[in-house]
Amino acid sequence: MAGRKAVLALALAVVAGAALCWTLAPAWRHRAGTLAPVLVMPLLGGGNIDLARLRGRPMLIDFWAPDCAPCVAELPVLERLARTDAGRFTLIGVAMAYSDPDALRAIAARAGITYPLTWDRDGRIAAAFGGVRVTPTQVLIGANGRIQARVEGGLASPLLHSMLQADRHAPMARD
Repeated sequence: MAGRKAVLALALAVVAGAALCWTLAPAWRHRAGTLAPVLVMPLLGGGNIDLARLRGRPMLIDFWAPDCAPCVAELPVLERLARTDAGRFTLIGVAMAYSDPDALRAIAARAGITYPLTWDRDGRIAAAFGGVRVTPTQVLIGANGRIQARVEGGLASPLLHSMLQADRHAPMARD
């Protein structure tokens, strides 16, 4: 009887460990220092934005949703940041797949958003960035195309400012 319990406990531990590895594996592949994915993303207003063409200066990718109160609250903050540091970095808003595109457009218009917005219609953008599941999530990408930080649940602007300062004083690295 004790042997069966031990085998059952071991089997449960293996299943739990495998589930944990499966859940965390995408995040491990997208930690600081790894190359950011190269994607062409459809813009909400039409056209595309190609991340490969934006290499050479820092980027902030903001994953958000219109039903996420903290996300909507920080849209004006992000807009001010984009305008204040225009030309020094690129800010791209990525709305989650479950978002209603009409709600996205309405909220973006009310907030006066001028930076590029994309709707991750099929979830491939979130998957490419390590399976983003929490909004807001911001991913900072250095001028060299490497992920500098991933911030879940809060505004990454202090990190962005420090990264911009570091990029200003460091020689540009290319891969």
